[in-house]
Amino acid sequence: MKVKQYLEQVAYIGKSDITDDEGKIYLSKFDDSYITRVGMEDNVKYLAEREITDELTHGVGFSPKDNKWYGWSHRAIFGFEIGSICEKGHCHYVPSTPEALIDDHADFFLDISQESADSHRRQCQILDDRSGIRILNEPIALPVIHGIENVADALEDVGSLPEEQIFKDDFYEIKCGRGEWTAKTMEDAKQMAKDFNEGVS
Repeated sequence: MKVKQYLEQVAYIGKSDITDDEGKIYLSKFDDSYITRVGMEDNVKYLAEREITDELTHGVGFSPKDNKWYGWSHRAIFGFEIGSICEKGHCHYVPSTPEALIDDHADFFLDISQESADSHRRQCQILDDRSGIRILNEPIALPVIHGIENVADALEDVGSLPEEQIFKDDFYEIKCGRGEWTAKTMEDAKQMAKDFNEGVS
């Protein structure tokens, strides 16, 4: 399907909700979610080629042509159907226990160093109902320039800048998933597509 035809079928043009952005954007006719910017239509060519036209949201949709649910981000796209599998190491894999969630979270940082992985492991707490984990971000102290008039002084001596902490008292939660499993229904395939979108976003 050609991109223009595709966008006419699945989207409408609206205003950007970004402050001071006068540009126009394409929004899904299904749920009003962002699809792409006007002028950047080629960015959704891969969606048009697969004819992902049903229940199109930002990152998930169904292709009647392929009979697959797709999940995607700017980095990757993949289609799921009955019989699709989810195993540890796949982008759509979400551990089924809080302990495994913590291991996955910490292991992600092993490429940096063991110290980084250990630091991120310490940030994790198991939720009281064991439905997932809470991650308490370690605050980071950064030098801050207050006002344009201080830029010249800052360039001469960055160490003289006052520090402010970011991520102080900041946290987020990750819920347990299904672990390793196989899609037995199209609803399962849809869930895999959603998990894939989360995993690659």
